[in-house]
Amino acid sequence: MITHGFQDMWNPDLLYYNALENRIYHHKWSGLSFAHEIEESDDPINNMNPIYERMYNRYRARAERFWYTLSHADEFLFVRNGFADRASVIDLINKISAKSQGKPFRILLFSLQSPDEYRNLPNVIHHNLDFNPDQMYEDEQYWMRNTEIMRDILEGLKISSKNLFWCPPNPPKRGLSRVGF
Repeated sequence: MITHGFQDMWNPDLLYYNALENRIYHHKWSGLSFAHEIEESDDPINNMNPIYERMYNRYRARAERFWYTLSHADEFLFVRNGFADRASVIDLINKISAKSQGKPFRILLFSLQSPDEYRNLPNVIHHNLDFNPDQMYEDEQYWMRNTEIMRDILEGLKISSKNLFWCPPNPPKRGLSRVGF
């Protein structure tokens, strides 16, 4: 997704709804799913258009903030939650390197895996943790515990509100395309 500027991330032709899981999946990027896009008032079996419109607005805005941050921050911390094999992390390092404009970056990876998987990879910080977004959505106590864990991790990396780059909620547009619904 980074290589292609998030192009097609919200393309309706590449998304499909799984009614059993009440989740939207992506055909092109099999590891990509959208768990919280379906709202109670939606009818995803008969009309995905309102969902596609919401996704377009949400994810286009996130992509714009990502590119804006890349062009304005001095250093990056890329956070990834979920299983990733060594080859995939090396691929991610290469892709971020190609887009980071020579700026330093680190990858903070959360996965229930042995740290040996990432041994000696430059700028990769692995924590044998799982931040389950579905559980955070459903369980406020779980969310709060994980918030504290994340705060401790960020403080350990010397990241605080004093040195964190704050991207504006609506940065100037970079020209991301809209796919029709």
